[in-house]
Parts: sequence; C-alpha cells; structure tokens
Amino acid sequence: MASFDVVAEAGEARRGQLQINDRTLETPHLFPVINFYGGGNEGALFGGGVHRTIKEFLAHDNEVTGGEDYSDLFNGVMTSISSLADYGIREKKLEWYLDNEIREWDCFSDYDGMIFADSGGYKILKQGGLEGEDFEKDIDQDKALDIQLDLGPDIVVNLDHPIHPDDEFEERIEKMEQTAANAARFAERRDEVNGACYLTVHGYYEAMLERSFDLIEDELAEPIPEAFDGIALGSLVPRKDNVEVLVEAVSDCKREMQQRGYDDLPLHVLGISGNAMPLLVAVGADTFDSASYLHQAINGKYCVNLFETVPIDEANFDDCECRICNDDFHRARMRNEMDDLYQKDILGSVAAHNLAVQQRELRKFRQLIAEADKERVAEYLEEAVKDQKGFRKFAYQLINERINPYFEETDTTYA
Repeated sequence: MASFDVVAEAGEARRGQLQINDRTLETPHLFPVINFYGGGNEGALFGGGVHRTIKEFLAHDNEVTGGEDYSDLFNGVMTSISSLADYGIREKKLEWYLDNEIREWDCFSDYDGMIFADSGGYKILKQGGLEGEDFEKDIDQDKALDIQLDLGPDIVVNLDHPIHPDDEFEERIEKMEQTAANAARFAERRDEVNGACYLTVHGYYEAMLERSFDLIEDELAEPIPEAFDGIALGSLVPRKDNVEVLVEAVSDCKREMQQRGYDDLPLHVLGISGNAMPLLVAVGADTFDSASYLHQAINGKYCVNLFETVPIDEANFDDCECRICNDDFHRARMRNEMDDLYQKDILGSVAAHNLAVQQRELRKFRQLIAEADKERVAEYLEEAVKDQKGFRKFAYQLINERINPYFEETDTTYA
C-alpha cells in the first residue's frame, strides 16, 4: 500500500520514491498547502480568492493557465481539516463538503497527485476545535481521522499537540503525552486508511525528541515502523526564521530515527519551506509543506529566489527561468495588463511563480543527489547562500563538518 525507497544519496541528503497505491512521488518534495474548500460551491471550485485561482491551476482551467499544463507543480499537495471552517461556513455546508471525497467532485476528478490530509493540530489546539457560523465542534483523534478520511487522502497524520517555544517544561510534556495517546488511537484505526499513515513527533533538540519518541513507543502496541509509514516533525513553525534551530531539529530527529531503526521511513517537516529547504534536505529531510508561496503572493511579493522577494510591480520577469514568467499570458496578468482581471487572477499567477521557484530548487537538488556527488551538493549550497549573511555561517559549518569536510577522518593519529 505504501513504501519509500531511497534511490540515491549524497552525504546525508537522499533522493527517494514515495509509493502509495498507484501514485509515485519523487523526493525531496514540497507539498504546497491548498484550501480545497473556501466557502463556495463546486461550480466556483468552492471559492477562496487566490486559493480558488490555485485550484484553477490544479484543475487545468485554460482561462487561468493560458492553456499550459502546470500539473508538475502539484504532484503532491497538503490540505488540512482545520481549513474547512476558515470561511465561517454553516454546518450544512460542512456536511455537504464531506459527502464526497475530493476526487469525487467533478472539478477535481482529473487530479492525480497525492493528497496529504493534515489533522490541523496547531489550529485546532489554538481555536479549541472547528468553529463555523452556526456550529462549534470539539475535535479529538477519532473525529479528526473521520474528517480526514472523508477527504479521500493518500496520506494522513495523527492529531498532534504542537509545542510552543514559550511553553513551560510541564506543558511540553503534557502535550507530548496527548500526542502519544492520539498516535496510539490512530494506530488502532490504521486498517481504515487506504494510504499512508504518518506519525507526528515534536521537539527542537535531541532531549525533547528523545522524550517525544519514548512517550509514543510506550503508548503503542507495536513498533513504530509496523504502525506508521512515515515520520512528520512538527512544532517548528514558530522557529521558521531561525535556520540554526531548524537544522539542529531535523538533524537530531534523523539521529533519533537512526538509533531506533526508523531511518528507512521518510521524514516530513511540517510547515517549513523556502530558504531553509536546501539546508534541511542536506541533513536528510525528504518532504515539506507550506503555504508561504501563497501568503507571499497575497502580500504582493514576488520571489526572486528562495531568499529574496520584491514587490510584484518591481519584478523583472526576464531574469526568471520559470515557465510562468516566460509565458506572455502570465506576464500580462502579473502586470495587470489584461481586461477584467480580478486581484485573485493577478496574485494567482504570482503564487504559481513563487511555487515554481521552490519546486525548481528541489528539482535541482534531486538531480544533484542522483549524481551522488557531495562536492556538487556543497557547491550548490555555497552558491545559494553566498549573498545571505544570516545563512552563510550555518551553511558553511554544515558543509565543512558534514557534507564535504576539509579534513576527512583517517586512521592516522597525530601526536
């Protein structure tokens, strides 16, 4: 039903194939976050402003894509049950949304990529459940999984209780215990899942991750690799701008997985993308998810590369190699030169460009890993961060200590 095969390695970076039923995904991969339900009806792809435009890309709407096929941007997407109530819908509409799996709706019937259905732990913990115009629903592990399965996903993950940097020690332990209990209940129902089951772990450093794994193992009736098909590392979003913390967290999670014999499982990093991805791939992360491409566009930001954005009216499309920027149709949309454009149309093309930039970098990295050449990986990272003062120190440290050391270990002992 689900398998993950590593097909090439370069240092700690790895290229893999995630197989779930009849769908295959090349890793490392970014799952762009998509809100499939934006308060509207099927005829309008359920609405959602710029979210709707992205769904029109995904559904090959020629009026939005300009007739080109951009399906490679959406080989695997992430959605969350917490997004169902983002637009203050009524309970009848929620029930209507959940009456059919996503691919059973005509508008999404041609979508053949993977759907990763997040439990929405962060939002649900913050909001206390799902809240619409005329309903409030408490969400526990069983209710979360019921809704996830209603979406027809390829990957599901247990309802987790993310840790916040300001949490006291006792609060962190309590959240880890709740996540572990949910993981155990989730595992009891895994036969209901026609796809892959991922396990969430939380922590920024080795001791926290060790405790998180220990609590989960104590709750489970079977070893983790028999109950789960992948590991999802969470609680990093509040630290997303601290690359040192991110690299340490992923490195420590990989070390824990290796020591416990789980390193054959794919490692997904929840809620992180953009400039951190190359360094996290270099230390062994396999997949990511994020809505940053969309939020940047909504704020009028055009990605020059993984590190820099400029206001859309200052963008130089000639400097970009992506297909969006090399298509006169999308250039005209992003410059607001076409009649009857809505803001969602302009920003939708910008969001597709921003996503294309991130997917392009991961495609390059996949090729470098396939060559199994650590020097090429090191050169790529050096080039990527050469103008990024905040990243250079950590990138060079990573390269010099773990990817392409200046001094390789030998059997020689120097007095």
